[in-house]
This record gives sequence, C-alpha cells and structure tokens, in this order.
Amino acid sequence: MTQNYKELKPFIKWPGGKSRELKVIIPQIPYSIENYYEPFIGGGAVYFAITNAKNHFINDKSTDLVNLYQNIKEYNTDITNILAIIDSYWKEIDYIYKKHRIKLNSIFIDYRKDKTFDIKKEIYTYIENIKADFIKGIDIFSYDIHFYIKEIKINLYRKISRMRKIELEKHLLPDEDIDNNILTALKSSFYMYFRELLNKTEKYKIDSIKQSCIYFFIRSYTYSGMFRYNSEGEFNVPYGGMGYNNNFLDPKIQYISSKNFLYKLRNTEIENLDFYDFMKNKNLTEKDFIFLDPPYDTEFSTYDKNEFTLSDQERLANYLLNETKAKWLLVIKNTEFIHNLYAKNHIKIQYFDKSYNVSFMNRNDKKTEHLLITNY
Repeated sequence: MTQNYKELKPFIKWPGGKSRELKVIIPQIPYSIENYYEPFIGGGAVYFAITNAKNHFINDKSTDLVNLYQNIKEYNTDITNILAIIDSYWKEIDYIYKKHRIKLNSIFIDYRKDKTFDIKKEIYTYIENIKADFIKGIDIFSYDIHFYIKEIKINLYRKISRMRKIELEKHLLPDEDIDNNILTALKSSFYMYFRELLNKTEKYKIDSIKQSCIYFFIRSYTYSGMFRYNSEGEFNVPYGGMGYNNNFLDPKIQYISSKNFLYKLRNTEIENLDFYDFMKNKNLTEKDFIFLDPPYDTEFSTYDKNEFTLSDQERLANYLLNETKAKWLLVIKNTEFIHNLYAKNHIKIQYFDKSYNVSFMNRNDKKTEHLLITNY
C-alpha cells in the first residue's frame, strides 16, 4: 500500500543515504506505527519521510553526527547563528578575491611569461601582506590563524603551478578559468582550515556547539560526501572543488530552524550507542517498527571511524531474527554472506537494481544490487 507522506528531507550529506530509494521503501512500511526506531540514522532520509509514527527513536555510533542532531534539537538558535557567521564568511571569500583579483591574476600572468619567475615567493609575500583581509569575519574561529594563512599560501602556489602545467600541456586558460581556479584555491584553504579544527577539537578546546557547526560545514563541502581517515584517525577528504564554490549554507540554515523540522527533531529521542545497546532494553511489540540501513558488507563498511564487521552483521541478524517482536525492514547491498544470513522461511527478501526501480528483480539477475528484507 502506497502511503502519502509529507517530505522532510535530510539536512546533511551522508554516504549511502536513502533519499533515492524512498519510492521503494515508503510503500513497504507498515501503515500504522506506535514507535519508530532507526539504529543507524546517518542522514535520516526515511526517518524524515515517516509521518505515521507516534514516537521516534534514532541512534548512530558516530558521536559527531549524534552531537549535531542533538545540538540542532536543543540549541537551535546558537547553531544557526554560528552557521550564519560561517556562511557569511564563505561569501566574503568571493569579495576578498575580487578585491585582490588584479594582483593575483598578474602573478599568474608573470609566471606564464617568465619560467624563472619566483612564483612561490611572490604568492607567499603578497598573502602575508594582505592576511588581515582573511582574518576579518571569523573571530569566533580564530584558533590557529597561522595555519589558515599557511594553507592559503600553499593552496595558491599549488593551484597556480598546476594551472601553468595544464597550459604547457594543452592551451592557455581563458580569464574565467583563471578566476575560478584561484577562487577555488581560496575556498579550499578555508575548508582545509576547518578540517584541521575538526581533527584537533581537543587541542583547540572547541566547545560542542562549535564542533557541530564545523562538522556540518565539512559534511556540506567535502568531496563527494566521502568519509576517509588516515592512520592517525584524522579526516582527510579534500574540498569538493570548483562546483562547490557557490554552494551556500543559508538554505540549510533556514531548513533546520523551520517549524516542521524542529517539531520532528524535538519529538525524537536521540542516542549514541552500538545498535544492540540501543535496541536491547526498548521492550518492542508488534506495533513498533524498525528501519535499518546498516553499513554494507564490503570493504567500505567503515565510516566516520566506526567499523562494522561481518561479526556485527551476524549480531544484527540474530537480533532481528530471534530477539525482537517488532516489524522491521532492512535495506542492504546484496552479497552472498548477507543473503545467507536472512534466508529463512518467515523472512521476505525482495531484490532491486541500482536504479531503484519499484519493480523487484530476481536474485539471480546480474543487475540485482540491493536487498529489501522484512519480517512481515
């Protein structure tokens, strides 16, 4: 039965988010729900789309993500005010570039004309002389301005060197491309500064609300919405690139402070636990419903520093098959391991392809990529 639902959308980018699959998932959800549970909330596409549950309980093992949900819920004005400052500065970078465009472009032109031109020295000297322009407007985030100015110098040097290399290999860049590339270097520098703050929140003693704002910014501008960490556990995904230069936060700020959004969040209990610890003491009944979108059974099953192993998949299957009375729906990538975990007589498994067509495919069809598994 297809349900009508008022669409609230996710407010944050999340790998594997289920917005595209709503046309498949929503018609499969029980018509009446007492309590709605989602132990792997992520971006929350299904949670935000659900309107027929009396109560909502969401959870994720990502502390940064849960803190963001919680802080938006409890300290909405503080969050939106700080995000507005960040967004204002993001726009200000455009004006800083316009102010210094002639000089920055002339540095590139001089480098183009003379291969012995000391491009690095010119950039570093000029940015040092105008650094006050970059410092204005982000007083509340002045934790390590030296790092930020250093990133501007490094990014401009690398970008201009790369631009000249492209010219030597192909053709001279038009003025518009020069502008876009230099602006991208400046925007990327600010992103890299915030990435540093995200990775060093304890070092800089950044409070929880500002941490959430930094995290929100990074999730909004990181390349392809990816998660990736180095051996020291530091987030290391680069800036999304030129296509993100004119993306601004103000539409999201308005959305997360809207009446319907806040009503939903403020009527939801939010936890930061392992999925089993979240579910085990809830005393669920047949009137309750669990939606599950766990990390997939692949080499990419680690996101936001949290690993989800095959053993965790087995723990999850055991809970769903043997311990809960609630109705549940699981969406997950189709692998032999996962299929075998749920291949029980009383379990319904449906198959669909990567285009998320509503018509379900046969499990042996090579296009089959996802499973939709229910116990009802």
